[in-house]
Amino acid sequence: MILLYPFENKKENIRISSDFQLNGTALTVSYLVDDKEQELEDFYPFEAGKEISGALFPLENLWTTTCFEIFLKNALTNDYYEFNFNSKGEWNVFYFSDYRKRVDTFKPNLNINLKTLWANGRPLLVFTVDINSLVNLEVPAHVNMATVTKGKAGISYWSQKHNGQKPDFHDFKNFSLVLNSNEGKK
Repeated sequence: MILLYPFENKKENIRISSDFQLNGTALTVSYLVDDKEQELEDFYPFEAGKEISGALFPLENLWTTTCFEIFLKNALTNDYYEFNFNSKGEWNVFYFSDYRKRVDTFKPNLNINLKTLWANGRPLLVFTVDINSLVNLEVPAHVNMATVTKGKAGISYWSQKHNGQKPDFHDFKNFSLVLNSNEGKK
């Protein structure tokens, strides 16, 4: 698992780890949340054993509350995708042709599967999507794992790497992981 770090230390008693794996064209992303004091808003009560499958349910602004994210960037161009999802099964995906240049005409035809589980007494979210239909995404791809949390300490921005003076998950310097076929992090 990849440990994510908050941009600012707000004295939260939270720890978030993530992982990803590509098996064929099925991308599986997982997030393990260690929040013994249940500080996160819009996350509890956590319903383990939930499985949600289906087509895209596009919701904007998931990142304004607790939201789990993965960014996938073409290694040869500036094209990239941002996936957002939460423990309720709400999610969205955005396509960018360059840094923060969202392609509004992008209408994904994706099916997702979201599972909520308990792992050693901690909430685990597992998100699977077939990335075969994503245009301008080649494997190997650069990856940024991220999470936005909203809790008692306010909004926090988590990633495996932070570059710059403010949190910016779109900054290509934060895409420090690599997605290869049939394997996870490198």
